[in-house]
Amino acid sequence: MTHPLPSQTPNPWSFLPFALTIFTSAFLLFQVQPLLSKQILPWFGGSPAVWTTAMLFFQSLLCLGYLYAHALASLPSRKTQARIHVALLVLAALLATRVLPGLELRPESPDSPVFQVLLILGASVGLPYFCLATTGPLVQHWFTSTAHSSSVFRLYALSNVGSLLALLSFPYVLEPWLEQQEMGRLWTAGFWVFALLCLPVAFGAWQNNSPAGAAHSDAVDGVPTTQGNAGSVLKPSLTLRMSWVALPALASLVFIATTDQISHDVAPEPGLWVATLSLYLITFILTFDHPRWYRPKLFAFLTLVLLIATSGLSDIPSWLGIQWESGVNEVRWSHYALLFVVCMLCHGELYRRRPVDTRRLTEFYLCMSIGGAFGGLFVTLVATQFFDDYYEWLMALILVALLACHVLFRAGRQTPGHVCPTVGALTAVVMVVSIFFMESPRSWRDVHKGDDTEVLLDQVRNFYGTVAVKERRFASDPERNDRVFFSGNVTHGQQFLSDALRHVPTTYYARDSGIGETLQWVMTQKPSLSVALIGLGAGTLANYARPADAYDFYEINPAAVQIAQEWFDNLSTCKAGEQNILLGDARLRMEQLSKDKLYDVIVLDAFTGGSVPIHLLTREAFQIYRDHLKPDGHIAINITNAYLNLYPIAKAQAEVLGMAHRHKYQNMDEVRKVRRNLHFIMTHDQAYLKAHSSVSREVRDDQGRLLRYEPYDQPGLRLWTDQFSSIAPIVR
Repeated sequence: MTHPLPSQTPNPWSFLPFALTIFTSAFLLFQVQPLLSKQILPWFGGSPAVWTTAMLFFQSLLCLGYLYAHALASLPSRKTQARIHVALLVLAALLATRVLPGLELRPESPDSPVFQVLLILGASVGLPYFCLATTGPLVQHWFTSTAHSSSVFRLYALSNVGSLLALLSFPYVLEPWLEQQEMGRLWTAGFWVFALLCLPVAFGAWQNNSPAGAAHSDAVDGVPTTQGNAGSVLKPSLTLRMSWVALPALASLVFIATTDQISHDVAPEPGLWVATLSLYLITFILTFDHPRWYRPKLFAFLTLVLLIATSGLSDIPSWLGIQWESGVNEVRWSHYALLFVVCMLCHGELYRRRPVDTRRLTEFYLCMSIGGAFGGLFVTLVATQFFDDYYEWLMALILVALLACHVLFRAGRQTPGHVCPTVGALTAVVMVVSIFFMESPRSWRDVHKGDDTEVLLDQVRNFYGTVAVKERRFASDPERNDRVFFSGNVTHGQQFLSDALRHVPTTYYARDSGIGETLQWVMTQKPSLSVALIGLGAGTLANYARPADAYDFYEINPAAVQIAQEWFDNLSTCKAGEQNILLGDARLRMEQLSKDKLYDVIVLDAFTGGSVPIHLLTREAFQIYRDHLKPDGHIAINITNAYLNLYPIAKAQAEVLGMAHRHKYQNMDEVRKVRRNLHFIMTHDQAYLKAHSSVSREVRDDQGRLLRYEPYDQPGLRLWTDQFSSIAPIVR
């Protein structure tokens, strides 16, 4: 059965309004996601889970938009469809005048962060985003009545091109030059442009007197579909419908699980979400553009190969006496490659199962959106709440292995001399069992290296991430026995177990570190100190306290407080006469302090990972610190970071405050359990600056020749404010 086409030659320009409308809507959809997420990120302590929760909101609203489009497309009259949608457009355009949430929506309590994120996003951009979400399937539904209806799935590929360009333009084009309020106004103007583009398309459907849908037949690579009589709707089977949900659900789960896995076990680099989401979108573009891009046997085979490369199965060569070394970069890129081939496999199989009858188009997209929302729903509402580790990664690998084996042996059955089903089933079982035993998150908990042992004592996962404590015992040198505090895969504290060394400051805070020198200097000048420590970790800095001192520990993650109090005794043995743990975002808590509350030293220790809480490094944040700092006080910052050059950011803030500054680099010392660190201190205390000069790191080549000094300044960078901050120029 074929779709009746007009007798006249198709006008190529009639394709343009549909293409522009869909491209613009997709661009705006993915522009507003990072814009809003960045706006509210400081309100939740800069937690990476804000991005995951925001993704849940946007995917869920996309699903509702597709449901609306499906319901609207089922109405018998296109005129009625157009009238309803034009009314929605007008209302959404009126509500889009202010897209960025104001301070009145800022939460006052750290409780229920997931609910609060969803509430803020809904109040800010709910209806405009919903209107944008409806555009793709609804406009494609109207497009099927034109002479170009055979190209309808290319419109979906075009929408993903718009999404990809929006995603890449935000951090690399708009963010380095514009403040958030300016970007918000541009987005509002863009929405009005979108509404104007959508009007002629809607009016075209309004004036179309043909039936609301007509069947159009496409070859679907042999996937069976229930066929009706001429003029009837071709009804897809239940199995086919389930595949429309299951395949995008698996791709979505792999996308989010891969992102979390790289961040947790490899490197939490700043561009992680951009990289993984870009790969996810590119696979949609390729698979829905043309069948030539997807080769089932090739991508199924590559998937199985990369499963081996990225899982614990990579240990197999060492069992055979083969040397196979993988560094951080190799592991990261193998994860990216796995994500790409898996999404190509899932989305390619999804395209093969596209509906024969274009009147099923909106139903197809609705099922896709339900599956796409699954990843965010599962991770945010199930995994984060009930798992203490990233078990969704293991689940994703097992499901991917089963899908790849199914596709590979299905293709084999279609060729002469195919492999029997029993062999295919056994291969799938072997892959699943191997992945389960080799990639289990619990496999790293108890490690034995000769007589040395490394045991995981505790691990907690919540909205703010995963924190854990491991105990290491060295049979040959018991004095080295210690406990290590991890936030994700970043070390945030370390304590000797021996009584003699138990309270010697370690990691980034040895007594000869920049912050260690600062605390000891101030202690020699004053009989009592008031100290604020932003970032608790294992509570290492509590070892500097004296009975006359007052120490305030600011920590946003209640699980971190639990670990520090239960497994380390730095807090319980702290000598400070007054000791407070202030739970919540440090900036908000300090802002709520009485103006009379002044500190001698404020230590900022929240920037060693890849997900840096930018809101603690803006002009407004430093003004809050300055308001609660004594005239001769010190602001000391741990700017140790493998991914970002934070030195010019801190230097610019010191200059704005009119404070002098110094920095000190310290090399690693494994015997003392000192990690390589770089500290930045700003103060008006000239005697301190005269007594302590800056110390830089000398970077040399293999021949010992001096290449450069670090840290290095980057002149010309714009000052970070609450309205402007871009990490692109400072990424190492």
